[in-house]
Amino acid sequence: MSELQTPRFIAPHFIEIEGGVDVPGPVRRACAFTTAAPGWPRDASGATHHHLCVLLSENGRWHETGAVQWRTEGRALSSGEPPAVATGRAPDLMRGIVAALGAAHAPVHPRGDATPPAGTVLCVAPAFVPIAREPGLPGIWACSHLSAAGPVSAEHPWTHLQTAFIRAWPGGEGPAFRCELETLSFSAVMSGAARAGTAARETAFWSAASLEEAMQSCQARIFAPRTAAAEDRR
Repeated sequence: MSELQTPRFIAPHFIEIEGGVDVPGPVRRACAFTTAAPGWPRDASGATHHHLCVLLSENGRWHETGAVQWRTEGRALSSGEPPAVATGRAPDLMRGIVAALGAAHAPVHPRGDATPPAGTVLCVAPAFVPIAREPGLPGIWACSHLSAAGPVSAEHPWTHLQTAFIRAWPGGEGPAFRCELETLSFSAVMSGAARAGTAARETAFWSAASLEEAMQSCQARIFAPRTAAAEDRR
């Protein structure tokens, strides 16, 4: 019998914010998310820090990018301290991802402490990144992550890939922001069957009056309980 499962945030997913596979030249990918670090005060969501990770590669191909520059910016949510920034260079995209996310999960020293408290830095929730746009064009924000609704395993470490977009919609009557949430199952992503119009691809659309409301409504839908399909429980 199917049961409702509250999705768990497993890991952020990098999304193209400038350039792309079909556009010659460098490509910038990014992801944002919050974490909970031991010894730091938490906000209402349980988070202590916000992280922005950016990768710059020579082209848009996932497996032939060449060297990748990575940058991770971490900001404590409870204080006005300047962000901590880590940068580096990796020989390929996958190792750039590992380095950027590793920097976000490194132990954090609270102010005045010589050593970081014992414990693990945990992921809390995905966050939005702005998509690069030509001057004067309405803004677009994106958020992509891996989640799990139901049990996972080493062979099946997540159940869904979710990507949300918020588009500013100026000049018209009604809500100022249009929202979209796409949900793909693990099997659809891994098999390459995630085409538009297929049952493996769920898409929801709605509107919001402000950017803050749009982001909050996306978070509410992302963590809304869902029934784990049979393929998600395998």
